[in-house]
Amino acid sequence: MKRLVVLVVFALSCGGLSVQEFQQQVAAAKECNQAAGDTCVNAGAAQCLCPTPVLSSKAAAIDRVAQSVGCGNAQVECALQLNPRCVNDRCVADTQ
Repeated sequence: MKRLVVLVVFALSCGGLSVQEFQQQVAAAKECNQAAGDTCVNAGAAQCLCPTPVLSSKAAAIDRVAQSVGCGNAQVECALQLNPRCVNDRCVADTQ
């Protein structure tokens, strides 16, 4: 978590993260432990980013980082991500 905060501060001082850097952080936040009953929620929505299922304990940090992604004038239209859950130790959702 401390590393994520440092990255956010760095990104904000340098004009934002790239989408690729954000996706790397999301990939790490998708790791969950199905046997431990971890829960997943959708997070990371922003002007040019769609929400995606991540571990619930990392959702707030992913939301903060999403706001620092440099989008320019790009905007996206997102499919619905329904029923976020932990399957095979990864957060997944049904796309509609």
